[in-house]
Amino acid sequence: MSQIFKIMKWEFINRVKTKLFLITTFILPFMMGGLMFLPTILMDLEPENESIIGLVYDGDIEPLINRFKEKCDLVFLTQEGNSQFLFIDLVSEREALDSIISKRIDGYLVIPSNVGDTGRVSYFSQSLSNIKINTNLRRTLNQIVIEQRMIDQDIDISLVGQLSRKIEFETYEIDELGGTSEGDELSSFIVPYLFLMILFMTVFMSGQLLLRSVIEERTNRTIEILLSSVTADEIMKGKILGLGALGMVQMVFYLLIGLTTTHYKGWASIEFSQIPFFLIFFITGYLFYAGIFAGMGTFFTSEQEAQQSSGIISLVAILPMVFASYFITNPGSNFTIALTYIPPLTPFMMIIRLGTGSVEINEIIFSTTLMLVSCWVILKLSGKIFRTAILLYGKKITYREVLKWVRA
Repeated sequence: MSQIFKIMKWEFINRVKTKLFLITTFILPFMMGGLMFLPTILMDLEPENESIIGLVYDGDIEPLINRFKEKCDLVFLTQEGNSQFLFIDLVSEREALDSIISKRIDGYLVIPSNVGDTGRVSYFSQSLSNIKINTNLRRTLNQIVIEQRMIDQDIDISLVGQLSRKIEFETYEIDELGGTSEGDELSSFIVPYLFLMILFMTVFMSGQLLLRSVIEERTNRTIEILLSSVTADEIMKGKILGLGALGMVQMVFYLLIGLTTTHYKGWASIEFSQIPFFLIFFITGYLFYAGIFAGMGTFFTSEQEAQQSSGIISLVAILPMVFASYFITNPGSNFTIALTYIPPLTPFMMIIRLGTGSVEINEIIFSTTLMLVSCWVILKLSGKIFRTAILLYGKKITYREVLKWVRA
């Protein structure tokens, strides 16, 4: 046991000082967070520039057009306090098209005289990528047309705001004890996905480090020196525990960032009572994949070959992230529940379902038991492969040989 602890300690201390660990632990989360939220922040900070919009319409709807212009002038302003939209009346669509091509205007609206009946308006521009402009024009014109319909029906226009007032649709989550807390659809989607990413990153970063460590020590023959004083089983267990502790440090740091972010944004987060389950599925998920990577490390003589094969395993494990939108919105579907009990996917699927609050305690117990049994089987098989193949250099290992070692 003391030898396992020494190897564990050496692996932990040796890896925790590397630039890769420091970057992935303390810089990568903020870079990813920046990539996720920076575009939204920049859009909010970007000053609204004046847009010149041409208007093509029949003269008999001029009162409607004037109210539309006045509404836009009051609501949409630049930072200098000027109107965001400068409207120019144009005689025809031909003139409007020429104005677009000559860059005199940014876009133009074609508003037919029967817009109140058809509800059809056309907007033309060389670039439709500015969603804010399109949305602001559409919403304002829609409101003005509704008002005009009421005027045509001799309805008091002062009642428009009261009659068309939207309801306030508040959403609340109910916990197992019947308590309620305010929530929303966005946070209910983002939070499970955020913690799924945390679990995936920590499990596979630690697993990849384990794979690389085994290959390096086999390639430079360091493993021969170690085997003179410790057994192959002690080497494998020490490496798995040492890099698992490293992954635990990463996961706790990521978890703190995740909990802080969800609290700061006011999102409904995972309950503190669920954190032990999060740790359980990290440990079992890591042990499951660590056993696979430890055995794989003895198959290959170069890191490039190993990365190609480990990529296939990663593709399987990444499925919950690829289909996360379906699993999060349908946590109780038969398909979601069925995938929960496939060991390579169990840790990730359980994190999704824990985040949505759709897991019964008996499901947690069963999935935990399933993962513990799966880890025991994988580590036992991996140990047999590791002991036999660790000293085989320059020989291509066949699947038949692997099966023979496993059955031994």
